[in-house]
Amino acid sequence: MTQKKNKNEILYLSFNRDKTCLSLGMETGYRIYDLTKKDSLFFYERIFGKGVGIIEMLDKTNILGLVGGGNEPLEIQTKLNIYDDKEGKYIAYINFKSLILNVRLKKDRILIITEDFLYLIDTINFKQLDMIALGFEKQKHIVFSFTLEPDINNLAYNCTNKKENKIIINFYDKENKKNSKDLNPNYENNNQILCMEFEKQGKLLAVTVKNYEYLIIYSAYDGIPLCKCNLNNKSVNSLYISFEELNKFLCVSLDNGEIIIFNIESINNINFFNQNKNEIKEKMWSKFYLPEKKTICAFAPEEIGNDHIICIGTKGNYYLVKYNNHEKENLAIKVRERYILKIDN
Repeated sequence: MTQKKNKNEILYLSFNRDKTCLSLGMETGYRIYDLTKKDSLFFYERIFGKGVGIIEMLDKTNILGLVGGGNEPLEIQTKLNIYDDKEGKYIAYINFKSLILNVRLKKDRILIITEDFLYLIDTINFKQLDMIALGFEKQKHIVFSFTLEPDINNLAYNCTNKKENKIIINFYDKENKKNSKDLNPNYENNNQILCMEFEKQGKLLAVTVKNYEYLIIYSAYDGIPLCKCNLNNKSVNSLYISFEELNKFLCVSLDNGEIIIFNIESINNINFFNQNKNEIKEKMWSKFYLPEKKTICAFAPEEIGNDHIICIGTKGNYYLVKYNNHEKENLAIKVRERYILKIDN
């Protein structure tokens, strides 16, 4: 029996580059929330009457990448639409041969992930800069990370149906010359990679794997593991990883509603080009539980304070959580505010 979906069901959640905005793709259009206020959640909404399955902001501008989705898609799901929200019109579009799974927008690059290929496109003239085949079978989910800082174009990706459990990291220079490196995690039973995330400069790559109790932070340049963060549970899966602005802390959301925070400041003193690195083991700094099981999380923007974390649930709940970033308090995290994202006006 097919369950009838809510007309305003959330189809997609994403933060912009500096985590000051949240974009929501819905069955009827999209919303964009301002995340810089503690006491209010201002949002802007555009109703098309049709579904937006992917929405990505270009920094904090009015330029958006939209892909149709849901029961009645806004556009075919093989078409990326570049939309000017201020003018209320499309300014460009790119068609692909297979379904678009994800998009990232930068001032100089657009990353598009389809079932068959990863495409790197020049944002100015829409020239294709790179096309990476993902194998013979169509993909349904690609684990990847792409640096969003200007002039730093590092891309890491892994195909979930590949027999070889390998992460490929591509480094693109300003002339778009590419250097590639393979990262072989060598986990037991070749388990599925769940999440990966670069810190903003692309020097560090955090990786989590199914049925493995550690989050590993690698040096992206040479693939050496620098730090193991103990998640203390093999039976839960990670959903989202986020680095704090100065790389002092890292947070990860799990599918049991748990958010774990690690202090990773010790790896900031490592010389990234020194081949004699020693792996550091980090225990959790703090953790808290949310009523909603599936969330994405990020350290709050500076307007709110670097001792806060924003969590957004897939059902539409917003949580602003304060943690102690000076003294270790395993469970003494106080939820300072909680808002419900009311999808129906």
